[in-house]
Amino acid sequence: MSLTTLVLALGWLAACARAPSGPLSLRAERSGSDTRITLIAAPGYKVNARLKPALELPDGRVLRLDSPHLTPDSAYFVQPPSALVPGRHSRIKGRLRASVCDPGQTVCRSVVVEL
Repeated sequence: MSLTTLVLALGWLAACARAPSGPLSLRAERSGSDTRITLIAAPGYKVNARLKPALELPDGRVLRLDSPHLTPDSAYFVQPPSALVPGRHSRIKGRLRASVCDPGQTVCRSVVVEL
C-alpha cells in the first residue's frame, strides 16, 4: 500500500482515494516529516462539520480532522477536512469516526472505521 493512497475497506464505506466507490475515502500524503491525512467525500455526500471527524490513535491520542472552509451555516465542510499525524507512516492505524450525510438526506449517519 503506497503512502500517497490509503484504502479504507469496510462495507458501504469502502472506497479508493483516487476513484471513490463509496461515500468516503482517506488519503495520506507526506508533509515534511509528518503525514497529512485528508477525508474525501464522494460527490453528493457531505461530511458533518459540527461533529468533526476524529482519528483515535492506538496510543490514546485523538486527532480531529478540520478545515476552515465551511458552508454558511457551519454545518458541513466545503473543503475536505485534514490533520497531521506526527511522523512518516506507510500505514495509518487507529479508529476513524465521522458523521456523513447521504445525498438528498437531512440526517447524517455516524460511521466508525478500524484502520
